Amino acid sequence: MDNVRLPSHYTSQRVKVSGFMLFRPSKLPDSVRIRPPLYDPSFPYIVFWSQKSGCTTVVKWFFAQLGLLDEALAYSNWIHDYEGQVFKKRKFYKREVAEALRSGTHKAVKVVRDPMARAPSSFLVLAERGAILERRHHWAQDHWTLVNDWLAERGRPVEPGLTFLDHLEMVREFEAKEAHSINQHISPQYVAGEEEFLNEVIPIERFADWATGIAGTDGIKDVDMNALGESRHHHQVTERRTKMFAENAETIPIERGAFANGKFPSSKVFINERTQPIIRDTYKVDFDNYGHLYGH
Repeated sequence: MDNVRLPSHYTSQRVKVSGFMLFRPSKLPDSVRIRPPLYDPSFPYIVFWSQKSGCTTVVKWFFAQLGLLDEALAYSNWIHDYEGQVFKKRKFYKREVAEALRSGTHKAVKVVRDPMARAPSSFLVLAERGAILERRHHWAQDHWTLVNDWLAERGRPVEPGLTFLDHLEMVREFEAKEAHSINQHISPQYVAGEEEFLNEVIPIERFADWATGIAGTDGIKDVDMNALGESRHHHQVTERRTKMFAENAETIPIERGAFANGKFPSSKVFINERTQPIIRDTYKVDFDNYGHLYGH
């Protein structure tokens, strides 16, 4: 059989099939396969991040470093459209990232968020306008289908919706069966094996300081971090909505798109002595790996 010439960025394994020797690309690391990081050969950092962990700021900063931010925002004011539909769509993108990680040519960092704060924030996305928006598909719509099935399996009505305690139980059940089997906005931030490649883990709460600190080194640009922080992800927290959930917030159900007008309760009302141990159990891998960054 003639030798097969593979692209230089492929690592390969020899596999014997029916008497013939074939080549196949080596398996992608889960940290690349599940959540492809931000990577460009010309930029010294490979940046990992998780949904609902300040991802918009991180992605904007990365594109600003490459001189692509204006192009990305011209493509769509939703930065993740350019990220997913253009930047990460180039051929062999994931393979190139994997090869760079294995060769150690770039510094790999991951931006994370306090798992205690991320848990209720992720839950509240289910009440956003996207969950009921007809003209554009939103991941929450698919998730609500799972929610309704999950409730029905337990003989419970789909109305009036899902409580925070229900949400945590559902996440725990799905993730116990298979890691990252639930939507990435809700699943744990940690991906098994990521520590093999990471040089540094950066709390999103300190990302601006980190970015400012490396500006001027390795060709890193000084970027206005305050301007990058503007995002449609941010909920408008109102006192009225917060008071509605002031007591026993974790047991009050929310409906699909319940806060479609953009007015939300503070996510902090869902964190109390009753929910904290359940959040810790549901997101145990995040607390095990990142909790020390937050004093947990």
